[in-house]
Amino acid sequence: MGKRDKLKNTFGRMFGNKERNDIIKDSLETFLKVLKECSEFNPILKSAVGGVCASLEILNKKAKNKEDMIQMTADLAAKAQELASFKGQGNSSEVEHHFEELAGKLNSINRKLGEKLDHSALHRTVQADHDTQEIEGYCEELQTAYDQCKTQILFKIERDTTKILKTLIMSKLKNSEQAPHDVGLDKTPCTDGTRVGILNEIIQDSSSNASLGYWMCGMAGTGKSTIAKSLCLMLKEQQLLAGSFFCSRQIPECKEYHCIIPTIAYQLAYYSCTFGEVVEKVLEEDQSIALKEPSDQVKKLLIQPWEAVMKTGRFEGHVPVIVIDALDECEYVSEVLKAIVPAIQGKQMPGLKIFMTSRPGKHVLSHLGIDSQVANSGKVQNFYLHNVEKSLVQADIKKFLQNKLQDATDEQIQILVNSSGKLFIYAATIVKYVTGTDVYGQKHLNDVLKLAQDPHAMDYQGIDELYGEILEKAMFGQRESERQMTLKIVHTVVSTATPVTCKIISQLVDCTVEVVNATMQGLQSILYINNKDNKVYTFHASFPDYIFSAKRSKENHCEQFVHQVLLEKACLSIMDKKLHFNMCNLPSSFLLDKQVEGIEKTIAENVPGELEYCCFFWAYHLGKCTVDEAAVDEAVISVLETFIAKKMIFWIEAMFLLDKLPSCLDILEMVIKVQVGEKNRDMLKQIREMVDMCVLGKIQGRTPHLYLSIVPFFLEEIPMFDGFPRLMNVKKAGKTVRQLGSWNTPSEISCLGLSPDGRILATGLENRGIMTWDTRTGLQKGDPFQGHSDRISSVAFSPDGEMIVSGSCDKTVRVWNARTGTPEGDPFQGHSNSVTSVAFSPDGQRIVSGSYDKTVRVWNARTGTPEGDPFQGHSNTVTSVEFSPDGERIVSGSYDNTLRVWNARTGAPEGDPFQGHNSPVRSLAFSPDGVRIVSGSQDNKLRIWQAKTSAPEGDPFQGHNDWVRSVAFSLDGESIVSGSNDNTVRVWNARTGAPEGNPFQGHSNMVTSVAFFPDGGKIVSGSYDKTVRVWNARTSAPEGDSFQGHSNHVTSVAFSPNGQRIVSGSYDKTVRVWNARTGTPEGDPFQGHSNHVTSVAFSPDGQRIVSGSYDKTVRVWNARTGTPEGDPFQGHSHWVTSVAFSPDGERIVSGSYDNTLRLWNARTGAPEGDPFQGHSNTVTSVAFSPDGQRIVSGSWDNTVRVWNARTGALEGDPFQGHSNHVTSVAFSPDGKRIVSGSYDNTLRVWNARTGAPEGDPIQGHCYSGVTSVAFSLDGERIVSGSLDNTVRLWNARTGTLEGDPFQGHSDYVNSVAFSPDGERIVSGSDDNTLRIWNMQTGQNNHWTLNNDGWVSCPNSQKVFWIPPEFSQSLSIHQNPVIISRYGCTNVSFDNCVYGEDWAQCYSQSDD
Repeated sequence: MGKRDKLKNTFGRMFGNKERNDIIKDSLETFLKVLKECSEFNPILKSAVGGVCASLEILNKKAKNKEDMIQMTADLAAKAQELASFKGQGNSSEVEHHFEELAGKLNSINRKLGEKLDHSALHRTVQADHDTQEIEGYCEELQTAYDQCKTQILFKIERDTTKILKTLIMSKLKNSEQAPHDVGLDKTPCTDGTRVGILNEIIQDSSSNASLGYWMCGMAGTGKSTIAKSLCLMLKEQQLLAGSFFCSRQIPECKEYHCIIPTIAYQLAYYSCTFGEVVEKVLEEDQSIALKEPSDQVKKLLIQPWEAVMKTGRFEGHVPVIVIDALDECEYVSEVLKAIVPAIQGKQMPGLKIFMTSRPGKHVLSHLGIDSQVANSGKVQNFYLHNVEKSLVQADIKKFLQNKLQDATDEQIQILVNSSGKLFIYAATIVKYVTGTDVYGQKHLNDVLKLAQDPHAMDYQGIDELYGEILEKAMFGQRESERQMTLKIVHTVVSTATPVTCKIISQLVDCTVEVVNATMQGLQSILYINNKDNKVYTFHASFPDYIFSAKRSKENHCEQFVHQVLLEKACLSIMDKKLHFNMCNLPSSFLLDKQVEGIEKTIAENVPGELEYCCFFWAYHLGKCTVDEAAVDEAVISVLETFIAKKMIFWIEAMFLLDKLPSCLDILEMVIKVQVGEKNRDMLKQIREMVDMCVLGKIQGRTPHLYLSIVPFFLEEIPMFDGFPRLMNVKKAGKTVRQLGSWNTPSEISCLGLSPDGRILATGLENRGIMTWDTRTGLQKGDPFQGHSDRISSVAFSPDGEMIVSGSCDKTVRVWNARTGTPEGDPFQGHSNSVTSVAFSPDGQRIVSGSYDKTVRVWNARTGTPEGDPFQGHSNTVTSVEFSPDGERIVSGSYDNTLRVWNARTGAPEGDPFQGHNSPVRSLAFSPDGVRIVSGSQDNKLRIWQAKTSAPEGDPFQGHNDWVRSVAFSLDGESIVSGSNDNTVRVWNARTGAPEGNPFQGHSNMVTSVAFFPDGGKIVSGSYDKTVRVWNARTSAPEGDSFQGHSNHVTSVAFSPNGQRIVSGSYDKTVRVWNARTGTPEGDPFQGHSNHVTSVAFSPDGQRIVSGSYDKTVRVWNARTGTPEGDPFQGHSHWVTSVAFSPDGERIVSGSYDNTLRLWNARTGAPEGDPFQGHSNTVTSVAFSPDGQRIVSGSWDNTVRVWNARTGALEGDPFQGHSNHVTSVAFSPDGKRIVSGSYDNTLRVWNARTGAPEGDPIQGHCYSGVTSVAFSLDGERIVSGSLDNTVRLWNARTGTLEGDPFQGHSDYVNSVAFSPDGERIVSGSDDNTLRIWNMQTGQNNHWTLNNDGWVSCPNSQKVFWIPPEFSQSLSIHQNPVIISRYGCTNVSFDNCVYGEDWAQCYSQSDD
């Protein structure tokens, strides 16, 4: 319920309550209390109500009509209470007036009551009945007066609320406050009596509908802006000014092209109520319209509302005008003109005229359709100000000068007129120069007159000489050093990246601020200090033009290259002096920066304006220190090298504190592009990599962790970190993967698309949403795009980055505004089944889509209409489509195992299908030159094809162990990236097919989509694990076998009987043996299985190893040499899931997906007896009893069974109790108990003879299935592995958890085993690693590593953050050995500091 409704309901309850007498027991006391509370609310009302109350109290005591008195007093109390409730809701003068009227009525009633008090007691007794009637009349008067007051106040609240609501809605337009004509002192009109003819012509044209557009063009200094200002004033006086926008390159919000249309719409909304009502509706439907492109803005914020205005006939006979001044000073103004000129030309806003001014320029002329300076030759009426007859211009200049220089003689005025030529800026500058000083005005006038004596050969000579004269006088009497300083200051004003204050200028040129202020004082005719921001601006754009031209400014010339070198050195020098460690004296690493008391003030004091400017713009000036992309000045490079080595880390700290860390990436990228030498470039790339980790990591807003959590991992690579003796000690062993960062998404990622500039990532999700992200920070941009009714299968950006196309299983294609997420038009409908893939054509005009309906379709990207018939030819689902770089061909891949190329215009197939894959094609891409095509397939391979001939190039790229779901070329065509169901990302040499570096591991589920960043330096991947990950694409070549490990999931692990070795089996089809102490491989991989290895075990004597596989076989190997002993054991009709030796080593038992167990002779491989049958689903786990007489099995039928090992007969009934698949079983060492693990998240211990459960189910794994269980050798403990990525240790008797979970695996734990001495546990995981855990440190009293990478102490404080690249291979105190292809990272906290001691990590060096 809204505030207004609540107030109305309250009034209803008060004025409609017939039993209020019963509620107010003592009306007078209640009234007095209310009166006290509202005494400060309205004193006049208080006095009036108090008077009436006092009179009623006396009458109440002396008269017999007591009930009437109580009634009236209660009314007064209730009404006073209600009026008091209005306090704070808008106590305007209007509300006060209504209260005063009510008080007047109360005073009138009070006077009448006073008259009654003067009557005698006898008279009051006789007149009692009459008094009662009069009191009733007073009550009616009171009621009427109060109702009227109430109505007026409610009406006031209604109007105010509507106004507030309108203001809130209109604020969504984000209009530029400084752009209107009446804001800012620098927008001056023409002097009275000047420019009359031009203004009359414009006004006369404005009153007609002949042309709805008018463009006034003029060279710099011809007076365009003053004419525009005067025009605004004249139109406003006639109530015809609909809106104005004065562009300015010096004011950010006045040069932003997105602001022009919303600002005009904002003004129009207040100019016309009807227009405003429509705009409000537009904003309610599309609150982000102000962020959209002008094409959308013009349609929704101008055309649509104006149509409603025209229907009212409100402006019939009148033509409102919009004025836009200085188009040339707006960045990307072409985007505005592209939208607004067609609307003018097409008369889409009839009766609304747009007046524009600008300098002549191709970008303006082309959109206006003007090819020459012939008046009215284009799409809008045009007028060239600089072509106005000179005598007319000079007549106006004369009037202007006479008005401003009233002490000058007619002769002097005429001299100045002649010297001005046709440039009003010349005359305006003279006026500022002469009148800007009280002391030297006459002298300045004489100087100018002397200068003006010579005739001018060209228009700009006059203004050039005037600027020269002003500068000369400002420097008159100065020594050469002082003159050079003045010029430095002037040159700095026009050379900084953005306007700056006098203080910053003084720091950049190394002088006092007083010197700068004095310089400004002497040059106030050409420069001015803005009172709002205290920054220095030029009055007119002609001054920078003058000062940068050596021909025009001569000895005053600013040589940009030279001055930019000066500014760059100044920036580096200021940063060298003012940047240092812990600049804001942050007290604790446990605190967020914003939690530090007074942090904003502290930052402002320690990162002052000049330092902030240098931190942001040192790279800008560095980029200007080169000519024609030549190498930067050697002196600058020398200073830069020192800065990188000594201060760059503190620069990053400053940007951290300013909350501008992402800007570091842009700045570093800018520097890397400049020729600063290979050594510096390599260093900067490593630093950028480090900043990437900071930005995408979890430490933003925690500045101390730049040092504590990031620097330790780069100490070896970046030799710039001197003086950090007390950081955590990091020893990295293995290959560098360089996962730069990651972020989470709310649902599984089915696809992704990268914007052309690499700044925005679009992800299509299984939950039917599309989300966009800032790729630098991982932060979400805006709300999810909602509209599809099924999962998103494909997303892609348009070539200009403004739109996103999506395909969905809801059978439609949709186009969205990439910035706002609003749909552009209706869904494209035509496919009869799920859409699997979409892509834009290179020109952005068409969209191609592929579908489960076996067809390819091409659509008009703007209208959604199909272009031609569907392309038919595939015999199964079309999975992937893409345009060729020239837009003339389309390639498609399909479940029919082929690729096809089509003519993009006709749909005719070009050549034969590309055949070579033996499974469905999942993804494809053209090379940037269109010559080659890469494809990825469910056959786990990539292939390269000749796009013209369909011939394959070389052999398939092999390395993935599962389906290849996504492929993409780098922008230079030299590399290919692929994502796979094996959870990895791989980079390949596009020419040779050789892998570039090792697979990128980190995702815990299938990788569905991959892409290169435009610069080729980074890769982004999306996965079903609900994460986006960013990788460094430039990895080193493989480092041989120094760190061997499985390349796919580790499915099974076991210790040798003596505990010296570990055997493992993997989805990579190999069996491997490792040294149990060091983790080093013993011998080569055992190869022979043709599919995943699922189970391994040592023989009791440790001489043999048995393995089972998805190839349906069991194999026995020599444990030392890896040679197979005999042939594979064949007999199972489906995958083998589990194998085990008998205690005597003579038999082997196996379980299978064929629901059976089989017993084999371990020496010959011959089956012993018939299969053991009884399970109704997959047998997942088998084990012998210690005496070899029995075998236990677990199954997907949710049961555990015990069998006679000799006969295969079932012993007793199945053990029932699990509510989901049984995944693992094991006997206790004494054979009396059996433990089982299940997908029901529990472990159970059973009596091995009776099948009775011993105790309750063991619970503790986090709602995730138990995958593996094992008893310790003494039978006192049980270890379990789980889908929750942890290993847990339990008391076998009580089922209680012993110590903390063993955490470290980043994916499912598939297998666990105890060492024979019971002191270690080995685990194998889907993260492709084995980990060995120390039992003694299972009770973790030190620290834990959570899923976000934070290391926490027992007090739960976040002590350190470990980047994801290293956290996945982190060897912690309880996990000393990790067996991985990437080695492991060892971290020691023995000598590090944190918390309140964190700043001790740094020791100031002598230099």
